[in-house]
Amino acid sequence: MSSGGRYRDRRSVEKLVAGLEGHEIPADVVHVDPWWMSTRKYCDFRWNEEAFPDPQGFIDALHSRELRLCLWEHPYVSIESDLFLVGKKNGYFVRRPDGEVYVIDYGLSLSPVPDGAVREAGGGDSWNAPVAIIDLTNPAARAWFQDLHRPLLRMGVDVFKTDFGEDIPEDGLFHNGETGATMHNLYPLLYNEAVSEVTRQERGYALVWSRSGTAGSQRFPTCWSGDPASDFDSLASTIRGGLSLGMSGVPFWSNDIGGYRGMPDEELYVRWAQFGLLCSHSRMHGDSPREPWKFGDRALRIVRKFVSLRYQLFPYLYSLAHEASRTGMPVLRALPLAFPGDPNTFDKNHEFMLGPWFLVAPVFDRSGERDIYFPAGTWIDFWSGESVAGPRTWRVSAPLDRMPLYVRAGAIIPMAKRILRIPEGPVEPLGLEVYPAGLTGYLLEEGDGKVDIRCEETRGEVTLQWTGTLARTVHVAVHTFRIPSSSEINLDGRVISVETLPWEGTRTRMSVQLPKSASGSMRIRF
Repeated sequence: MSSGGRYRDRRSVEKLVAGLEGHEIPADVVHVDPWWMSTRKYCDFRWNEEAFPDPQGFIDALHSRELRLCLWEHPYVSIESDLFLVGKKNGYFVRRPDGEVYVIDYGLSLSPVPDGAVREAGGGDSWNAPVAIIDLTNPAARAWFQDLHRPLLRMGVDVFKTDFGEDIPEDGLFHNGETGATMHNLYPLLYNEAVSEVTRQERGYALVWSRSGTAGSQRFPTCWSGDPASDFDSLASTIRGGLSLGMSGVPFWSNDIGGYRGMPDEELYVRWAQFGLLCSHSRMHGDSPREPWKFGDRALRIVRKFVSLRYQLFPYLYSLAHEASRTGMPVLRALPLAFPGDPNTFDKNHEFMLGPWFLVAPVFDRSGERDIYFPAGTWIDFWSGESVAGPRTWRVSAPLDRMPLYVRAGAIIPMAKRILRIPEGPVEPLGLEVYPAGLTGYLLEEGDGKVDIRCEETRGEVTLQWTGTLARTVHVAVHTFRIPSSSEINLDGRVISVETLPWEGTRTRMSVQLPKSASGSMRIRF
């Protein structure tokens, strides 16, 4: 959840947190935009203690609620900050052809302070003063820039949003002998690398929330898609652009739910949330309110359902992240990437696979329906349990409270129970949602181990086996239209009496919670 353009002091951010908790919206990170620093002195890495009194207490209060803090930054220094004189004296800034410091006007020095008035900036009423550009090809300047982060990271700041980085003048001169003409694309990569590196040094993990980048950006995750307008065309463009980014080797990406510029209406906000909450990372952010409760009771109910679904899918998403780090396969997979042998997928720009098991078809207009292409195989409607056989194109109805979401037959989906925060350790209990079809498998990867899961369906039975290194409770749900006649369960080599276990069943789904074990098997006969 981002403070966006509205939460400019500690009291406002605390009100946001209270709203999340009061409306039972799962969340893990709170982001504060430039307002944590003093206006027109970006980026001096110093708290504005009038707006945010007792910064340490502020951070500690968030951490006590198991929330993390993200702070905004950019790689420029305001000429009104005393850091400008430090950088100028030591040669830390990009220079003009005449050798002077290159001072530029850019987005925040051309825009008025956002106080609700519509006007052009002039004099001292802009967000920021003109700025100098930190020369990140200069080792001394890079070290200085990283050192500015260290006190904040040691206070407990968890991650930085590395905004901007695009404003590199073509004739700027860099320490490495290059000019802005050749450094324009490379500069944001050096920027994200520097912040990622100092975060690893101080916090033990490398992470940024970045906007700009170039080839190689996948080494410094994660990025978001910039500042789209709040309209359906921008939603469609964001889906298409993100899938292209995934095919270009960047496996983790996000976007501003609701769009950034302008106030979305209820329908656009809900549709964007349904899509954005099934990306690798999700953030609600904009220049106007993005809290679900600001869009009415219906929107709140729908968006909370999709946030909860995202959190239940955390074991699956986290496992996909491990796979992406090993193989480069993106979390969201464009259909031509997932089905390269099917030429019917090559023009499908607005549907995708979430990992190997989910076909996601966001609604990106006001029609309440859309065409979906189903590749070969059987696809089960996640909401109704009805199945569709591919390959075929089918126009489906999508009321506002549903986004078309289909499960590939054979799926083995690790899930968590309903939670408000991501757990620090392994998920307990671990849920397994199984859609038997032939012989399939899935490797659940977690920070503390792996679970190898196999499922085989024959005409008369379903056999599920799992082998892991961590003993925990497992809740198994098997999606089937057949009534079982008998079951056998074996946990860590011992047979468990089926009659002693808590079974639940419907026409399409049967489930059972198993005692704590590291490995086991279940055989269901029909």
